[in-house]
Amino acid sequence: MKKRIIASTIVAGLLLSTSALYASSNENAVHTKKEMQQLKKVVNKEAMKHKQSLAKAPKEVMQALQETMVALQSLHKNNTKSAKDALNKATKLFDEALKQNPKLDLIPIADNIKVNDFTGNALLVKHIIKSAQDLLQNYDTQAARDILAPLQDEMTMTTEYLPMGIYPIAAKEALKELNKGKTKLAFNTLITALNGLVVQTTVIPLPLLTAQDLVIQASKLDKTKKKEASKLLDLAQDELTKAMYLGYTK
Repeated sequence: MKKRIIASTIVAGLLLSTSALYASSNENAVHTKKEMQQLKKVVNKEAMKHKQSLAKAPKEVMQALQETMVALQSLHKNNTKSAKDALNKATKLFDEALKQNPKLDLIPIADNIKVNDFTGNALLVKHIIKSAQDLLQNYDTQAARDILAPLQDEMTMTTEYLPMGIYPIAAKEALKELNKGKTKLAFNTLITALNGLVVQTTVIPLPLLTAQDLVIQASKLDKTKKKEASKLLDLAQDELTKAMYLGYTK
């Protein structure tokens, strides 16, 4: 079994090498410097759009959240007094924020953007998929998985939200429990509240973004630049085909 898996891994490596050599003969197989700039442009544009869509978190809420973290650390060190002081500050800050805006709901407190860029064209994707299919027919599942793993061309945006209808109440409840000497219960209340943070993940296919931007560029060219426009549209078509092969159009 061990030898078979090692052999399969070697086969996967050879197939990837073959795919790369096969694609290198194609003019648009890998990202050129210009295409990298294009990719950076669409990623930055989408990231900025995402950032602007997020409501700015009130400073009182962020400060209150930090105080609850201090309370948790203090409770972990059995420092009840420090935990009480931190939770007192937190509840006052939450109350102040809600007084200023009673309609506060989900407050963005953390944001992360990850980009997985597949540096190849539609032809390369198709070739890799065909290689994986051949491996699967021979039950070399692990090798097939290895060569399919890089087939991601997307940006993933993950945002964490603090629910104002729950978290401030939990902070107050934890403070009450501390005042009653129920240290462990107060700690568990805060941990449960943290686990209640809302996480939203959005996955955006890069080929679709790139194709859209290329079409826009072509539409803005002067009518005399038909050759340049045609090239941009060809690139856009390749991106759309790649998106289809990668399963982003389902």
